[in-house]
Amino acid sequence: MNILLNTRFIVLSALLLGMGCERQILNPEPFDESQVDYFPLHPGHYVVYQTDSLIYDPVSGGIKVDSTTTFVKELVADTLTDNAGNLLFTIEHYERKALNAPWQLKFISSASSSTGQAILTEMNLRFLKMIFPMDSRSNWDGNLWIDKEREIEIAGERIRPFKNWDYSVDSIDVICQIGQFTFDSTLVITEADDNNVIERRFSRAWYAKHIGLVKKEQWILDSQYCNQIPIPTDCTSIPWEQKAEKGYILRQVVLEYN
Repeated sequence: MNILLNTRFIVLSALLLGMGCERQILNPEPFDESQVDYFPLHPGHYVVYQTDSLIYDPVSGGIKVDSTTTFVKELVADTLTDNAGNLLFTIEHYERKALNAPWQLKFISSASSSTGQAILTEMNLRFLKMIFPMDSRSNWDGNLWIDKEREIEIAGERIRPFKNWDYSVDSIDVICQIGQFTFDSTLVITEADDNNVIERRFSRAWYAKHIGLVKKEQWILDSQYCNQIPIPTDCTSIPWEQKAEKGYILRQVVLEYN
């Protein structure tokens, strides 16, 4: 999997989290069918993101950290029917390195949405992104179709990004400022938030009604820093940005949509 070209996630700059939207505890209510509007699928709909990435690469003498900025466009392009007769929507993923550069098609994914669930299949990985109905206590296995021990390659290093994921709703139907936009109805889903001395797995997604994904943050990092003898005294306090030895930190935020 080519992280620099083929992933739609992008990198976080320095501080973890700072959600920008307060966690809201809601009382259970009858299913609001408009919840499916957090995962809109209709041909012609697009969202443009600015993406920033940090890639950690072990090299002779230390760790090399590469940072890049890329612009990504996701366009719902067409419909098709799978072998079971289900309606799917194809999503074209374009990239460019500068705002005035031409878009280049990188890959095509597919998605479906119903009154029960929203599914995204990307780079041969199938994710259960949402379940319906949702409230602030909803949680589910969004990676149930993915081998938790599956490895991907990042900067020549093998890493298992899908260990210890657990999807849960942080807030739903709240006003939120994201980038240059203020959205009246947003949904925040934490997909992973696991931390131990050798692994950090964090993934959080922000959605806006009628637009879809408007922000994404991921930390997929490994480190053997705490496995030294003697164990460093700052093992549990040193920030992951400093002790990470392989993996990535990713951030993407919406710039434009229709």
